[in-house]
Amino acid sequence: MDYKIESFEKFNDKRGQLVVFLRNRNLDKKFKKFGQIYFVTFEKKGVIRGNHYHKTFREWFGVISGKVQVALIDVKTGKKKEMILDGDSEKYVRLEIGPNVAHGFKSLTKYVSLVNYTDKEWNEKDVIHVEAIK
Repeated sequence: MDYKIESFEKFNDKRGQLVVFLRNRNLDKKFKKFGQIYFVTFEKKGVIRGNHYHKTFREWFGVISGKVQVALIDVKTGKKKEMILDGDSEKYVRLEIGPNVAHGFKSLTKYVSLVNYTDKEWNEKDVIHVEAIK
């Protein structure tokens, strides 16, 4: 299944935190073209977002605050993976998801915020809806 979990940089001082979500050097050479950066919020516990896959997109997700359950399904092999990402932990992690990996996010806390990067601009024709998480 095409996904990867990595820690990303966080710098703390008396003012707060500066978090480096994704650097150019974190991208494989074939992904050097800019896509889009966006953020997503979940306004209450139990909200589900995603539940789709992309035929050609590669995405990177980071939970900034709150906690989510993540479900991944490789649509070609049927292999499944579930995990919990916690933005309130000591280390931030970045989840990279490749094409043809269905993904769903379910908020486990009242408020969740995610930052996201895609290597291409969003295109409805590239989105295939499936139920990855309930």
